[in-house]
Amino acid sequence: MMPLFDEETVTNRQKKPRHLLGIADEESIRNAVVRGIDTLDSCYPTRVARHGTILTRKGSIKIKSGKFSKSFGVKLDDSCECSTCRHYDRAYLWHLFKANEPIAVSLAAQHNIQYMSDIMASIRNDIMEDKL
Repeated sequence: MMPLFDEETVTNRQKKPRHLLGIADEESIRNAVVRGIDTLDSCYPTRVARHGTILTRKGSIKIKSGKFSKSFGVKLDDSCECSTCRHYDRAYLWHLFKANEPIAVSLAAQHNIQYMSDIMASIRNDIMEDKL
């Protein structure tokens, strides 16, 4: 899909903002920004949170996996400063998901949204420093 946004395809649209729906993974976002996409919109971070997937800088994790049941004191993402990471560990989120507690989805979504916000801040910084 990204070739749709290459230079020769959009020569007469360069002065208009371009919005792209449904792109969410970091690689696709970076590819879209390089091709001139100005804004993005996606339900991805909250949708995957509902199914127990946590987005981290080291890749996504499936918090429902039993290997997290004893991860006491381990943040979801070492580099994250969201409220979920500051107050809860992987073992507690594992417990919440396994107990079907509704707050589990909220905490996971809050973290995933912060992760995506941090990614976008990094991209904005790269644009300002002419790295993209």
